[in-house]
Amino acid sequence: MVDLIADYLTDAFDNPADGELVRWTLSALPATNRTTERERLFTLCVGPMEVLYVERFPQDGRIVDYRVALYVSESALVAASARSLDQLRNMFPLLHFDRTTMASAGGDGIVVDWFLSDEGADDQFFSLPLTAAIRPLAELLAAGRGSYGQYHNKDFAAAVLARISGR
Repeated sequence: MVDLIADYLTDAFDNPADGELVRWTLSALPATNRTTERERLFTLCVGPMEVLYVERFPQDGRIVDYRVALYVSESALVAASARSLDQLRNMFPLLHFDRTTMASAGGDGIVVDWFLSDEGADDQFFSLPLTAAIRPLAELLAAGRGSYGQYHNKDFAAAVLARISGR
């Protein structure tokens, strides 16, 4: 998880440490959409929008699956891949591509999500041109103010920033 967050922040910002709490926040085990069947492990927010999270699905006292969700710029993803959204859906059948209606994304946000139990989904996910698609949305969102500072987990963020600085 730390690597996934570190990679996102490195792709999104030239110096992620300078933007902590101002441009981005990170929560651990947030209550967002929590049910007995689903709970988030973390949520990374850039400005006013959640951009990366992982959910786990417990059942009978054990974890049966995980879901990764990442928001990127649709136009940048389409341009960097040289494929339409429909073509991407056909090329990567284990991934889900859904447009977001969140106003902060300016009509250009798309969530790409997948389940760990879908063998090969992680390979499909990491073969996308994510670096090119993360930064444009992050730059748009970083201009806005988020209200997630009260949920920011400084210790978790410090671990992520330590991973980034150790590269």
